[in-house]
This record gives sequence, structure tokens and C-alpha cells, in this order.
Amino acid sequence: MEANLTAALHNRPVNSDDPLAQFIAGQLSERTKRAYHADICQFFGTNAISRETVRAVTFADVISFRNNLAASGLKRSTINRKLASLKSFFKMLVAAGFIENNPADSALVRGYRIEGTLSNKAISTKVLQEILQGIEKDKNELARARDAAIVFLLTYGGLRRSEAAQMSWGDISQEGAFFLLTLPATKAGVPQVIKLQPVVAHYLNNYREILERKGYDANGKVFISLSPNLSHGKPLTDQSINLIVKKRAKTAGIPQQITAHMFRHTCCTLAIEGGAKPQQVQAHLRHKDLKTTMRYYENRENLVNNASDYIRMS
Repeated sequence: MEANLTAALHNRPVNSDDPLAQFIAGQLSERTKRAYHADICQFFGTNAISRETVRAVTFADVISFRNNLAASGLKRSTINRKLASLKSFFKMLVAAGFIENNPADSALVRGYRIEGTLSNKAISTKVLQEILQGIEKDKNELARARDAAIVFLLTYGGLRRSEAAQMSWGDISQEGAFFLLTLPATKAGVPQVIKLQPVVAHYLNNYREILERKGYDANGKVFISLSPNLSHGKPLTDQSINLIVKKRAKTAGIPQQITAHMFRHTCCTLAIEGGAKPQQVQAHLRHKDLKTTMRYYENRENLVNNASDYIRMS
């Protein structure tokens, strides 16, 4: 289905009478194109969107759409993402002269405030150690090496699961004493480079050596499936990366629901606690807006210098 949608997006003709095609064509990332396409088509109920259809939309329509999404039980973050898609779409139409005003403008349509606390999204170092200890008990040498490499990569690299799944061995390089990873498929739609810590390089090299020794391809995608089915030896998907960390946490007896994206929060939190500056964390995590990074700093500051610290009972 995903392949069909990608083909449809590429084959969709771009002309002045097709606002959606014009908007989608201006996006860099395939993932972003698919997300925008789905959100906008959901709002209009069709992918055949004409100028007349667009001009008939009012802010009341967008508010109704928002409220219906909330009534269906969607998360606040999902609702706000869909509203952001509409806001970007109509903003382009205003700039192109299709419409005069943006009916999804934040001044007209309020989003749902997302909870400010991020403390429950980071994994404690104790839990990280328990997950790694559980991996070390695995009798399958290759699975043990692969999953340890995944955990260290996600923790130190702060990668999104899609980025980890798309990694190839050729993306890893060394410049002097530094190990680098070039990410070809990122949310920004352009290649980005991050620094790999020596401990991450160690676990990746160990995994690669075992791959070669057991006769697997050690030149293609880094992480492969070891399931005893038709997917064996094929590249892991981003969903598989997520399932692996969930399974490892469950096997280690962790009651907390662990996801691959939580390692990204953990990378950010540990860097802040270690003394990294906001701009350093922003660059490493590749946050487009420094405000995203600062949420972690503000959250941490509220804990470090908390009002309750001043309370004394004699």
C-alpha cells in the first residue's frame, strides 16, 4: 500500500489547477509528502481538490475537523500535527494567490496543548542497563550483537527508528579519531552527519564481524532480520526496530512501556544532564527549531531548582 501511495505521489501531475499536487511537490522528504497527503485528503475527504473547493473552506470547517478528530480519541500530538499540515497547505495557497486568508491560522484555530512534562519519555540509566543485561543473556550470538548495537546507537546517536532502519555500512566513515554516520534518509529530506561515540563504533564493528563470520552481507543495510521466515536476512523496517526494543525491554522484566523513540528523548536528556549546551543538543538531535530542544532544558531546570527544594520542616 505504501509503495502504491509513493507511486501515486510521484505520478500525480503538477499543474496550476491542482493545489494539492503543487503543495506535495514542494516537500523534500518522502515521509513528509505521505503525511501531508494523508492529512489533507482526510480533511477534504478526497484527493481531487480544486481551487473552488479550497476557496470554500472556512475556519469553522477546520475547527469542526479538529473537534471530530478529538472526539475520535486521537492523541493531542496527532491532532496538532494534522492541523499543522492544513496550516502549511493553506499558507502555500495564500502565497500562491489562490486564497486571501489562511482558514487554519493559529489565531483562528487553536490547537490542543501538549503536556509540558517530558520526564516520563526518557529511559533511566538503570533501565538501560537492565535491557543491555537482558540482551547479553541471549544465546544467539548474532541477535545479541545486533540488538546491543541498536540500543547503543539509539541512545548515543539519538536516531529516529526510520533512520536506523535505513542505515548502510557505507554510511559509516572515520575521519582521524572520529567516527561519523551520514544519514541519507532524514526528516529534513537531506543527508545529515552525526558523530558516533567510540562505544557505538565498537558495538557496530563487533556486530559486523559476526555478520561476516556467519556469511551474511556486511556491505548493505546495517540491521537485518534474523526471524526464521521469508524476511530472514532482509533489512529491518522501522517498525521492526521498534518491536525489537519493546521485546528486549519486556524480556528484561521492565514494566515501563519502552519504544524506540524514547531512546531519542533519552539521548537528549542524558546530554543535558552531562552539561551539553542547547545548541550542541539541537545540532546532534537535528531539531529544526531550538524551541524543541529548550523544552528539555526547561523541564530539567524545573526539577533541579524546584520550589519544593526550599521547604523546611523543623
